[in-house]
Amino acid sequence: MKARWIILLLFGFMLLFILFRLVEDHPSAEALYIDDQIRMQITPIDSSAVSMQETTFELQIDELSGIPVTGADFDLNITMPDMFCGVFPASIEEIQPGVYHATVVPVMRGKWQAEAELQWKERYVKVSTVFKVH
Repeated sequence: MKARWIILLLFGFMLLFILFRLVEDHPSAEALYIDDQIRMQITPIDSSAVSMQETTFELQIDELSGIPVTGADFDLNITMPDMFCGVFPASIEEIQPGVYHATVVPVMRGKWQAEAELQWKERYVKVSTVFKVH
């Protein structure tokens, strides 16, 4: 009888560990900021980021009236939230009015965070997304 309980307990711990890893490793697909004047969204373009290779994020920035924010003044940096290995800035290009591509190279495998900060009409807007690098 004791052996069955021990086996069930071990199986339960293993199942919890697997579920925890699935939730922890699942990158968020996008991050969205909306207030009374502006909408800003960040989405990874690459389905899978690879260490030492470029990865690109798309940022869409619009006023709530639907007018694209052109010539936006923002920065996008990537960092590893669980360890300090530096801050890596992205090169940013406006590909159409209100749509920007930010390209950056993650230097190692693991969990990364991309954070964009926009300065717009005397306010700061931030969006971020977590992604996994293989």
